[in-house]
Amino acid sequence: MTEPTAAAFDPVGIIRVLNQHDVQFVVIGGIAAGVQGAMWATVDIDIVYARSRENHGRLAAALVDLQAAPVGLPSGVRVTVDARALAQGSTWTLMTGLGRLDLLSESGGLDYETLQGRSRTIHGQEPYRVASVGDLIAMKRSAGRPKDAGHVELLERVAEELDEHVVNGPHGG
Repeated sequence: MTEPTAAAFDPVGIIRVLNQHDVQFVVIGGIAAGVQGAMWATVDIDIVYARSRENHGRLAAALVDLQAAPVGLPSGVRVTVDARALAQGSTWTLMTGLGRLDLLSESGGLDYETLQGRSRTIHGQEPYRVASVGDLIAMKRSAGRPKDAGHVELLERVAEELDEHVVNGPHGG
């Protein structure tokens, strides 16, 4: 199997396919930050997905429609991202026919149930849930990468504008 080629990035298209399959997910990362006012360049869509057998099946079906394939695998290694693989794995970096999609079972100690309970719905071309600004800040702090320091500053300004409580970690604060 060859490495999937980059496609024109269409995050709304990816969300549309996930919605068509009734996948339970919350958008995190740059897309979630951007639609809430903290803009930075991003070339992928990151989601945290519900870890139920039913959702794994729906997500696997959506990935087939998206023509998703793992990226960064050693030469000759083949992986089928089906419901069983989704149940066993926790992080997937995929190239789809609509661009890059990163799947996470949790981020910064925050799982789907936690994120979903504090998320907000975006009503655009497709409705979808995004992590709260406070949770985005907690995830960025947890990651602790140098590039995240600037993102945290942007997100903190947005949180102030939204008058949103900012948590210091996965357990609040």
